[in-house]
Amino acid sequence: MGTIKVGTSGWSYEDWVGTFYQAGTKGPELLRSYFTSFDTLEINSTYHRMPTEEEIDLWIDAALSCDNGDISIKLPIEASQEAVMKEDPADLLEILHDFGKRVLEPLDNAGVLGGVLFQASPFFFVRGDITYPSKRQPRVPVPEYIYGEDRLRELLYVLRSLPGKPALELRNSSWIAEDISLIDEARSILREHGTALVVVDAPSFPWIVDHLSGQFYVRFHGRNRAAWYRDHDGTSSGKYDYRYTSSELKERVVSIRKMASLGDVRVIFNNHPGGSAPLNALEMKELLDTYDG
Repeated sequence: MGTIKVGTSGWSYEDWVGTFYQAGTKGPELLRSYFTSFDTLEINSTYHRMPTEEEIDLWIDAALSCDNGDISIKLPIEASQEAVMKEDPADLLEILHDFGKRVLEPLDNAGVLGGVLFQASPFFFVRGDITYPSKRQPRVPVPEYIYGEDRLRELLYVLRSLPGKPALELRNSSWIAEDISLIDEARSILREHGTALVVVDAPSFPWIVDHLSGQFYVRFHGRNRAAWYRDHDGTSSGKYDYRYTSSELKERVVSIRKMASLGDVRVIFNNHPGGSAPLNALEMKELLDTYDG
């Protein structure tokens, strides 16, 4: 039986103070307080900027304060939304290797590095006749050639060379077969490179569980369908503003426990507005702990 760790994506939201954190908690106290409730954390600020050495040291100290605590890292947007979309993969390789040395290696050397998350562009497709239902435009122009299997292999080869446990979140429906499973070609490539397919609870991608590596990586984004597909300015405003009900969380308990029978499971809540993520994460922990099969 594998382990199940439950946590959130991010930790330093102001609206968590008074809902999850005690009133008056601030600064480094927030992260130390976080690790008194959870043993895993997904850092998402790395998606937008390179952290300082001081920040990385803070993360390490906080994770070490918790028994078996770890930190998963979201890889930078320059790689997952821009460089991966270019015909020449040189920039992708350079960005990921530099990030690995500056961020992943210190965490790995301290023994606190968990998953390494690559959230692929919604325009990263295996064929061009099915696209993500979005009115947004890609951050870089989509070339005429189809990326598909070759670019996926290139990407996963690099991810495998980095410290940590690689996990890929796909967001284009061309990777989904008619029976609502991952297409055979992608499944074979992910298994070959020991990369987990992120299991997603969100309006835009179905809940697909596939045993492809020694770990499972689950992300709960919320079910705010209206905001998810709303035509907006490209920001994520409102998309994650959702609090799961107890019955909605219970729907996933059996599936998560089944994952744990095959490997380690990391469950991350990303519905952060209003403190919903930590509150739902705490409830999910209790549901999983009291599950009687």
